Amino acid sequence: MTENSKNPERHEINIPIEIGTYMCNINIHDSKANMLIVQDHLKLGNNDNINKLPEENKVPAAHVASTKEYLLIEDVQRDRRFAEGLKWIEAKVALCMPIVKPDGDCYAVLELYRTDSENYDANVIYTVVSIACWAGAAVHQAQARILLQKTSHLNQELRALLNNYFSDLASLDTMLTDMLAVIKSFIGTMRSSFFIMDKEHIGDHIQADMWDDGWSAEQSAMPKKRNKINLSTDQTPAGLVARTGKPLNVRDAFKDPRFLKEIDPVTGTVVRSCLLAPVMDKDTVIGVVQLTNKTNFTPFNSEDEKIFEVFVNYCSLIVHFYNMQQQKIFHENLNKVFGTLMGLHLKPCRHELEELMESNGVVLPSNNFRSYDFHISECSKEDMPGLLCYMFVETFADGNFERRILADFVLTILSCYRQNPYHNAEHAFCFTHTMYMILSSNPGYFDFVEVTFLFLAFIDCHLLTAALMLGGICHDLDHPGFNNNFLIMSRHPLAQMYKTSTLEHHHFFLAKHIIELRAQLSPLLADGTFEWTDNSHRKMLKGILMTTSDLSGCCKPFGVSKAIAECVYEEFYNQPAEQIQFLSVVIIPCLMMLQTLFPNTSPLMENCKKTQEAWHEEIEIRGQKLWRQEDSVRKPSRGLVQVKTESSE
Repeated sequence: MTENSKNPERHEINIPIEIGTYMCNINIHDSKANMLIVQDHLKLGNNDNINKLPEENKVPAAHVASTKEYLLIEDVQRDRRFAEGLKWIEAKVALCMPIVKPDGDCYAVLELYRTDSENYDANVIYTVVSIACWAGAAVHQAQARILLQKTSHLNQELRALLNNYFSDLASLDTMLTDMLAVIKSFIGTMRSSFFIMDKEHIGDHIQADMWDDGWSAEQSAMPKKRNKINLSTDQTPAGLVARTGKPLNVRDAFKDPRFLKEIDPVTGTVVRSCLLAPVMDKDTVIGVVQLTNKTNFTPFNSEDEKIFEVFVNYCSLIVHFYNMQQQKIFHENLNKVFGTLMGLHLKPCRHELEELMESNGVVLPSNNFRSYDFHISECSKEDMPGLLCYMFVETFADGNFERRILADFVLTILSCYRQNPYHNAEHAFCFTHTMYMILSSNPGYFDFVEVTFLFLAFIDCHLLTAALMLGGICHDLDHPGFNNNFLIMSRHPLAQMYKTSTLEHHHFFLAKHIIELRAQLSPLLADGTFEWTDNSHRKMLKGILMTTSDLSGCCKPFGVSKAIAECVYEEFYNQPAEQIQFLSVVIIPCLMMLQTLFPNTSPLMENCKKTQEAWHEEIEIRGQKLWRQEDSVRKPSRGLVQVKTESSE
């Protein structure tokens, strides 16, 4: 008898039905085992009286199950094709009708027989054919409905578990324990195992981490084996699935020649039957799931295979989660190692620290230090650490931090700036000096926390860290000196980490930010409704302070401003003519709002306008004509922010 590959599981029973002078048996066929299993209807329910009929030519039911065509036997006892007749039934005439489902599988064989010699007429045959057709459709619909209900319930259970796991980031052991408990309950198995392949294995050796729950039915976490399991050479079901990447249903492991050992050497289990499936990632096996021995001691059937297939789809999420978790743990530990290594190299030179501490951690500035025109010169660059410490000490006093810690921090920060033409330590010093001038000239507007929020990030984390002036020192820390387009084209790690624009279009985003901020802040200044107690108003002002300090190089005397601008052009390869538009669009509007609140910052505005005019003269001298933006803009009669200078007062 040939094997039916579409429907691999049938059970054979005989149910006697007496209708007048007719007797009827229903034989349910098991094609995967290539045999008929017939239960004696006189001893129904006794599993010890199951007779296996593997040969097609001995009984009519086997022949009909194989051919899927009905058979009418006029004399059962004399028909030489079937030596055993209807087995234990003494019948004269028999009609064997296959019950075939719409998908073509023979689900059962219906046997009608008579003990007398009266033959079945055409009407009876037609009626039985009709009943068999309807029975096949009914069985198909019933099986599909039951399978749909089970898979739907299984999907709901697994989705609920996964939702809880990914919301709370549960451990892998918990995920495997709960999910395998669900599938074991649905199918009814004694044992389950889960294998996750090691992607770092060498050569053809398939290494895997294994989770195994053992024979216990307790809901305890599945223990993970410590040692790697080698699945490349073991003659085990899991090893075969890992190598071939195909699902496997072992109905009788004792008679399967592919597995030589009665006890699985990997799990230590006596395997009678097992159901396995690979967890795939495209064309690669990344895991194997194994269910071993059903609780009713029967083989796994086709319904179990379909339910198990649904479960395996969810297992791929578990494996991917596990691999991501392992990568996360690895990179976290790697970052700790690199962080420790970086910490060793970020420490300042011991000789520089001791030299700075010889002057008590500060360097006394020159007479013009408290002026917006001050700029660090080539000869005084070595004094930058001491001058920065001086600004901190004068602004916050000694009681807020220790001088040696401050000196160590400042030297470390300055050493992290690269030797760029513009975004270097001198630019950070210029930023911090401008912020220092504004804060020291306008005491009382910001409390200590707000000021330290701009200055002090790492000295005392209990003071909310990060602060106005420390933002000046750190705002361009480790600037690569390249624009965003270069970083993207060169696949720089910064461009991979931050998908939004990081460096290029800096002026565009800055101008956009200033315009949006001006739209909010200018009406408050024009109407006199700016409130120092309003946190949103103070936040906008802090943004103006940070922007002004960052771009304060444009507010220096023209000689200094020109040198700074040339450094910018050298770094980003821009055209010098863009400097005038940058001053008009970004710098001057920012200074106008700042001067409205802090009139003593008027030197910044005056120097900026002088610098703008000097740039005009510089370009006109070169024979270039440049459009002056302010010449084509109509000056409004109302709503203009009045800039009050000390001279006007």
